[in-house]
Amino acid sequence: MNVLERIQSFLHEVKSPSWYVGGEVNEVRKDAKDLAGRIALIYPDCYEVGMSHYGLKILYEVVNREADLAAERCFAPWPDFGERLEKHGIPLYSLETHTPLKEFDVLGFTIQSEMTLTNMLYVIDLAQMSLRSEERSDEDPIVIAGGAGAYGPEILATVVDVFVLGDGEEITVPLLREIASKKRAGVPRAQLLREIAERFPFAYVPSLYEEKHGEDGTYLGLEPRIPGLRERHRSAYVYDLDQAPYPTAPVVPHTRVVHDRIALEVMRGCVHGCRFCQAGMLTRPWRVRSPERLLELARENYENTGIEELSLLSLSTSDYPHLQETVQNLTGEFQGCGVNVSLPSLRVNEELRVIPDMNKDQRKGGLTLAPEVATDRLRRKVNKPIKNEDLYAGTREAFRKGYRHVKLYFMIGVPGELPSDLDGIIEMGEKCSQIGSEELGSPAKVVVSCSTFVPKPVTPYQWDGMIPMDEIRKRQNYLRSKKTLRAVTLKFHDPRESFLEGVLARGDRRVGEAVIRAYQLGARFDGWSEMINLDVWEQAFKETGLDAEALACRTIPYDEALPWDHLDAGPSKKFLQEDSEKARAEETEHHCFGNTCNTCGVDVQDCFEIKRAIPSMSGS
Repeated sequence: MNVLERIQSFLHEVKSPSWYVGGEVNEVRKDAKDLAGRIALIYPDCYEVGMSHYGLKILYEVVNREADLAAERCFAPWPDFGERLEKHGIPLYSLETHTPLKEFDVLGFTIQSEMTLTNMLYVIDLAQMSLRSEERSDEDPIVIAGGAGAYGPEILATVVDVFVLGDGEEITVPLLREIASKKRAGVPRAQLLREIAERFPFAYVPSLYEEKHGEDGTYLGLEPRIPGLRERHRSAYVYDLDQAPYPTAPVVPHTRVVHDRIALEVMRGCVHGCRFCQAGMLTRPWRVRSPERLLELARENYENTGIEELSLLSLSTSDYPHLQETVQNLTGEFQGCGVNVSLPSLRVNEELRVIPDMNKDQRKGGLTLAPEVATDRLRRKVNKPIKNEDLYAGTREAFRKGYRHVKLYFMIGVPGELPSDLDGIIEMGEKCSQIGSEELGSPAKVVVSCSTFVPKPVTPYQWDGMIPMDEIRKRQNYLRSKKTLRAVTLKFHDPRESFLEGVLARGDRRVGEAVIRAYQLGARFDGWSEMINLDVWEQAFKETGLDAEALACRTIPYDEALPWDHLDAGPSKKFLQEDSEKARAEETEHHCFGNTCNTCGVDVQDCFEIKRAIPSMSGS
């Protein structure tokens, strides 16, 4: 009896059974006997979240375009389904061919958030594999992990066999071929991991390095267990986005997912240097796709999926140099087809004033903006020198052109924040509502969404602590007390999630032991407010001897080693330290727009080659 037949007896008893059966439009199924290698691409959250992840779609395309390789999908099952798998002794499996995960050559995890770490353990456990790398056999798959979470790797050092750094398009196929060929040749697991570490500069194998600590417990860094192993690991880059593989026939979900749309990545990286933004630091330097290529990709995606929402994807879409041309091309191409072009991730700048005109014939909903902070002083600290007049002018134009509401994203708890900075958040939200009232004749709905600042690795704020959980609640209550307009709605990130994220973001291998213990105590889906259980985490921290609040909230001295210092992630530590000092002095730092490299520390040759591949810059 195969897996699909075995789950039929309880499939009707669980939430969203369609998450577990596969068979979607455009899924790729290949016969295992014809293949040189197979990878299970795993997003450690539920189907409706994971199926929205753009990176997974890219890797699915990159691998499956190779005739002799296969990529299949798997997501973390909701606890009701996971419990039934365990009860019936059924291993977790892929969606395409319902193959147990244990039978793949590679399990490839995408880690985008610290809040999915226990879900990664959950998936490995349900696959009926040992949680710890050292306890797995030669027959077990090699567990690799990439994404933003790979830049804080020590917390999963005993779990993950190989961390991969950088753009997955450049990494996945050669690594899969190497692992699959060596496994088929009978190379022992330990030897295989050593050969990967020696061959691939973007591959970090944590079992080959020992973590060092001082007598007082201070983290001192890593030391290779084998003489001659590289001490630093670098990221892989896609130089030319126009030539990079792109999914033109992505799998169409059976059911609702978080982002049910065609994602068109217009730009990778960011032309700015917001000090809190890990993604902006890790993806330097910026790269763009041409309007012609985007139109081509949009046509193919629409023909192959029928999805009627096109989303222009990047860290800051309004900074894309060909935005107006691209929007005009897309709206012209799909005029009369009922296709909507959406523009998320909009930066507040002069370009915002003309955004409402770009897609004036599209369906109108809300305008979403991310000012992040609301006062000029704090903007200098975070290096986001936007102007209130640009935000208000763009908001006014949006209401004039048919937008009905505005959503504003802010952070609280930024180092150096004062009560006046919190007051500015309310003032900005209520001002936007008043502008809507002037244009629409009644107060416009404005949603002010406030997350909590969490210091992330490879940012100028990596040395700063976050505010304690009690202080998070205090500042949230202060904002509630200041709001006067009913049309303005305040939404806050769960303080428990923010605090836990702060602890895990700074994790070394000792914190990794707490993660494993928390999972054993029942931690799952920690990024879901209805699922997170801080009591479980407190018990895990206590049993493993960790002071969680001190870890998350303390300021780290510049001369102290960090658990990610061995990763060449882009900006140098010297640059980040200098930028940290500028934040404290309320000084801004410009990103490098031109062909001449600045001092941020991104490899000069990589920077040059990438910029040479950008049409708008190569001739300048």
